[in-house]
Amino acid sequence: MEVKVKKTGNPKIVGVIFVICAVIFIIVGIATNYDLKGREKRCTESVTAEVVENIPLRSRTKSKHGYSYSTTYKPVFNFEYGGTSYRVESNVSRNPALFEVGEKTEIKVNPTAPEEIYVPADKTAKFIGTIFIAVGAVFLVAGILVILKVH
Repeated sequence: MEVKVKKTGNPKIVGVIFVICAVIFIIVGIATNYDLKGREKRCTESVTAEVVENIPLRSRTKSKHGYSYSTTYKPVFNFEYGGTSYRVESNVSRNPALFEVGEKTEIKVNPTAPEEIYVPADKTAKFIGTIFIAVGAVFLVAGILVILKVH
């Protein structure tokens, strides 16, 4: 007795979806690293800043058992530049908090726009950009292999 298997759909679509996802991940990773490099180039003046607050950011994700909550912390820096005091929030949050309230750290300030800062001690954005590029590369290879394997 012969069993016939009916093929449905186009299996190449899985490979195409992987490639599209790969391109998105790679673009986000490159944009994140590019923004960081630009900020690093623009922020050339070193100042000592004090961490005056760690703003808690709660997020909620749905799981099969309900919801789970997580909290990350965004540092707020106080510093003086050019005779003016500034209070600036970091654009990156993490868990655990990178700095303790009251801690002093070196930051770099954009001399033409002191509200723009670069925090050399915070490697979070670079790590995230690199992870996005790596995940994108894996998706790209997998997508190409799926496309090539399908006859």
